[in-house]
Amino acid sequence: MTRDELVNEMLLVVDRNLAQTLGCLAMEERYRLAGLEAFIRYVMAKLLEGIWQKIESFLEREAWAKARICTCGRQCETQSRLVRVKVLGLTLTLRCTYFYCRHCHRGESPVRKWLGVNDGGTSLQLERCLTDLTERMTFGDAINSMQEQHRQEIDRTQAERITYRVGAQASEYLDEKRKQAVAKLGQEGRIEGVEQLQLTADGGAIPIGQLVRPKEKDCTKETPRTPGRDLPKGTRSITGREARLISVREPSKITERMVDCHIAPYDQTEFTGERMFAAAAMAGLGDNTKMHGVFDMGKWIHTQYEAQFHGHERTACADIVHVTEYLTAAGREIEGDEKAKAFGMENKHRMLDGENNLVLKTLEKHRCNSRCIRDEQGNCVVHAALRYLKNHREYLNYPPIIALGLPVGSGEAESGIRHLIKKRLDVAGAWVEGNAQHMLALIAVRASGLWDDFWQWRNRRDIDAWHKRQNGQLRSRFRGRLPDKKQPETAAA
Repeated sequence: MTRDELVNEMLLVVDRNLAQTLGCLAMEERYRLAGLEAFIRYVMAKLLEGIWQKIESFLEREAWAKARICTCGRQCETQSRLVRVKVLGLTLTLRCTYFYCRHCHRGESPVRKWLGVNDGGTSLQLERCLTDLTERMTFGDAINSMQEQHRQEIDRTQAERITYRVGAQASEYLDEKRKQAVAKLGQEGRIEGVEQLQLTADGGAIPIGQLVRPKEKDCTKETPRTPGRDLPKGTRSITGREARLISVREPSKITERMVDCHIAPYDQTEFTGERMFAAAAMAGLGDNTKMHGVFDMGKWIHTQYEAQFHGHERTACADIVHVTEYLTAAGREIEGDEKAKAFGMENKHRMLDGENNLVLKTLEKHRCNSRCIRDEQGNCVVHAALRYLKNHREYLNYPPIIALGLPVGSGEAESGIRHLIKKRLDVAGAWVEGNAQHMLALIAVRASGLWDDFWQWRNRRDIDAWHKRQNGQLRSRFRGRLPDKKQPETAAA
């Protein structure tokens, strides 16, 4: 009997008894949408629980039939083990009998071997629903939502462990995708890609904590210790690390993009550069592809952009919004606070029209004195704007870029920093850097439209692990002592 045939048989039973069952409901429940919905949810919850109980009994019977007699022909001794596993909407208690042959000194727990479960394990579907929430909201809010949406009770600490484990696998998944995309570009012959790609990048600080525990030799009886592991309680120093976001897409595809989020190692700007190239490769980069970059001119951005795409026809420009901020700040000194915004907008339009020299002459007329408005570094705001424009003169040629229909603002990356990274990671407290990297991987997977593909990848890995368990490549270590000779055998479930 197939799954569909089983469902049809169940529906026949429902059809025969539905009218009588609904007749037992109050009128306001029988003829009201919310009432019928509550009735169906109750039935489905009980049916879910009942089917899992039947499956547990089936698996246990199969285990006894296959493992009760050892391959040497002798009966195995048995020990019954209860394993608690969380599936979506339910916590199961599975009876996993361990079979041991004293003659062959060989034992196995078939149900655990089939299902690949340990006590406290979780299913893929539960992990998907949980990380769908924890990637977007705090762990506390996520477990409340799991309770509300799926009637699933889950501990906050367990939710964190699951999320970080799935996040680590998301990092592996993205590493595979990047290597495959870059390797394709390294093949011999001409690689055809999309006609045009645009790349924006930005960075923002997130709180990272480093836990430091006092050394045992420095501890006294009064030193507070952690419960369980009895370790000296430490302190966590919080520092701001820059999380970087790279977004690459075709100009015509507004919602389809490849996003990379990461915390780069200190003094390794090439790490971000390699991520730029990989993101472009995943977005469709080919030998024929023209690249366009928009940045706020941070050193790690435009230098790595030029280094990574030196073999491609490319354009790049300074983010016009960032340029306007410099011009508006200069306007406060030249025209006063009330006219500063108008000054900034007027000179912004001049630059968009290609009148850069006129803007520079306007700023050069200023003569600095002790009363000048100064920026955070103590520099006159007019001279700061002038220095910025001169230093990045080659990235301020806007008219030809606008004529090609390409963007001159990096708002996409800045928006991503605010709404993707900071919204989730810039919270009270601090992250362990490794855990923050795992969260950034999950954010990148979703933002790149790879969420479904990632979970299909996880399912394929789960299938591969199942085959390895069956052929002995993966063996679960028996936990606990072997059954005693005089101990009575456990009856089959």
